[in-house]
Amino acid sequence: MSRRYPPVSLIGAPTDIGAGDRGALMGPDALRIAGLGEAKLRYVPMDDAFRMRTDALAGAIAADRASGLKPWLIIAAAGTTDTGAVDPLDQIATIAEREGCWFHVDAAYGGFFLLTEEGRKILRGIERSDSAILDPHKGLFLPWGSGMVLVRDMKLLANAHSYTGHYMQDAAREPGEISPADVSAELSKPFRALRMWLPLIVLGVKPFRAALEEKLLLARYFYEEAQKIGFEVGPSPDLSIVTFRWAPPGASLDQTNAWNQAIVDGARKDGRVFFSSTMLGDRFTIRMAALGFRTHRRTMDLALRVLREQTEALTDSTR
Repeated sequence: MSRRYPPVSLIGAPTDIGAGDRGALMGPDALRIAGLGEAKLRYVPMDDAFRMRTDALAGAIAADRASGLKPWLIIAAAGTTDTGAVDPLDQIATIAEREGCWFHVDAAYGGFFLLTEEGRKILRGIERSDSAILDPHKGLFLPWGSGMVLVRDMKLLANAHSYTGHYMQDAAREPGEISPADVSAELSKPFRALRMWLPLIVLGVKPFRAALEEKLLLARYFYEEAQKIGFEVGPSPDLSIVTFRWAPPGASLDQTNAWNQAIVDGARKDGRVFFSSTMLGDRFTIRMAALGFRTHRRTMDLALRVLREQTEALTDSTR
C-alpha cells in the first residue's frame, strides 16, 4: 500500500558542478528512504563563485507555488565539497523565514570555522537555520566516524524520534528529561561523542581555533602562489579549498583536461603530496584542500614545488 503525500518541493543548489558534491545535501535516495520519494527536488542556479543565487531561489519558490506545489525545505551549503563555496546564508535565511520554509545548512566541512573570527563573518546567517550538520572528523581534525545534527527546536526532533513501550516502563524519566535515544533513530548507541568531548575537555578550544585559522591562511597563500607559477585559479577561497588548473593559452578543452589529469596522476605517483580533482561543468579541475592538522606552510610550499615539476615535465613532453 502506498501513501501519497501533499505536493511539496525541496530546494537546493545544483549537483552538476561535480559528482558527489551538493548532491549529498539531499539526494533522491535520502528522500526516498525518508518516505518523500514523490517530493519534487529543485536545483537553484549558482553564481560564478558557485554560490546559490538568491534571486533564482526566490523565483523557484514562486514558480512552485504558482504550479500548486508547497515548498517546505531549503538546503544551503556552508562549504561545498568541490569548491568550498559558502552560500549567502543570511539572505537565504531571510527568504526561508518569509516563505515559511525549513532552512537546513550542510556545514559538514565548513561549520567548525565558526570558531574563527573570519569564519564567523563568512558563515553569517547559519545561526538562523532550523537545522545544520557538522562533521568533527573534518573541521575538528578528530577520528572519523562522528557526525552532528543540530536542530533549533528540540521538541520537533523528539516528536519525530521518541518511542516507548511496556518493556521500557522501567526507563521512565522525569518530565522534561530527554534521552539521546529520544532524538535519533537509534535506541541503543555507542558513546561516539567521547572522541569529541575528551579532546575539548583536555585541550580546550584554543588549539582547534588556531589550527582552523592557519588553514584559512594557507588556502589564501596557495591561491596567490599557484597563480605565480602559471595556474588558472577558481574563485577566491571562502574557506580552505582552492580550485585550479593548468590552462595554457590556445589549448583545447580536451587537451587542457588531459594535461590536468596528467598532473594529478603524476603528483599521485610522486607521492609527496596528494591532490584530488573534480569536474566543474566540463572542466577537469584540481583541488587543494587544507584541512589536515599536520598541514602547514611547508606543506603548501612542497605542493607548489610538485606542481611546478609536473608542469615542467608536461612542457618537456610536448616539445
